[in-house]
Amino acid sequence: MIEHELQRTILNKIKFMVGGARYGELKLLDIENDLFNYHLQQLVKNEYLEKKDGKYWLTLKGKSLVTNIDDVTKTVFGGYKVSVYMCPVIDGKVLLYRRLKHPQYGYVGLTSGKIAFGERILETASRELLEETGLVADFEIIGNLRQIRKDGEGKVIEDGLFYVCFTDKVEGKLTEKGLEGEYFWTELDKVSAIEKIFKPSVEIIIKEVKLRLTVEVDWQTKFIYELEPAPEAY
Repeated sequence: MIEHELQRTILNKIKFMVGGARYGELKLLDIENDLFNYHLQQLVKNEYLEKKDGKYWLTLKGKSLVTNIDDVTKTVFGGYKVSVYMCPVIDGKVLLYRRLKHPQYGYVGLTSGKIAFGERILETASRELLEETGLVADFEIIGNLRQIRKDGEGKVIEDGLFYVCFTDKVEGKLTEKGLEGEYFWTELDKVSAIEKIFKPSVEIIIKEVKLRLTVEVDWQTKFIYELEPAPEAY
């Protein structure tokens, strides 16, 4: 675990850079050069970063850590998290996003967010959707997923419970690109054809939503899955 806030800040900065970062791109302007360089080299020494071809890159160890660094507070939260998936569906289209940060840069999934301390589940869904996309909606819970994600060596790198929140009433203008991703609507029947999609969570949620839209399953029937996705590019 990384105790120093400056090192967490450096890692949080590089996780938004897909092609590595040069020293000057990582440099924090309000930090003295010697102090910054010391903490940067500590990250290399401890194998969170590696330097090659004149750039710094997140290692697999670094990627497994940055997924647990809060973008705002730069604190590292515990290995187990409770979050929401937001699933707005309008006229047969679902809102997805393409991830613009590590780990799994470029993967496509449903918008999600961590539940804040003391916050109600549906409040989180509405807040996160507004913050990320500019859209306003009220949600209902239709199920939940427990996901345990491991690396290629079988080590657990993520573990969490996701409440799946659905809405078919959305207001506002979509913000198509933000700090964390690019947001877009796509037809429900075309989701499975998207490359680099988060599996199996997205496919399961879309399947459950379609069952309810076709009245094969009642909306009051909640689904529960415990998933252990196969290791993907991290």
